[in-house]
Order: sequence, then C-alpha cells, then structure tokens
Amino acid sequence: MTSMSGTHDKRSGGTTTAGPTAGSWLARLNGWRERRALRRALARMDAHLWADLGFDEAAAREEMDKPFWKG
Repeated sequence: MTSMSGTHDKRSGGTTTAGPTAGSWLARLNGWRERRALRRALARMDAHLWADLGFDEAAAREEMDKPFWKG
C-alpha cells in the first residue's frame, strides 16, 4: 500500500520513484518545438547573418542538420 506521500510502497518493501509528469513531457515537447523553429530560421539565413551570430558555414550546417530531439 502506498502512503499519502506516494514515496513508500509497503508491497514492494521499498521506495518508489515518480514517473514522468505531464509538466516534464510538456517541457520536453516545447524544447523540441523551439529547437525545430530555431534550426528552420537558421536555414533561411545567409552566410552574412550566420557570421553576425558567430557561426561559420560549417557550424551553421552542422546545427541545421541535427534532428530536433538532439540538443
């Protein structure tokens, strides 16, 4: 049986860990969405703007080629 705090499970004889919460999933999804939007914006820029942001062409291409789920 679980206590009111949800941290001790007498059936398993130990402490349980909380699973992912809705908030953590939303944060992850929002991060993915933001990275996708930023990489698409980077793809629309030219080399002059990349230089203004501190990217050379190779670094900009590398960032644009990453999938949205990789930070």
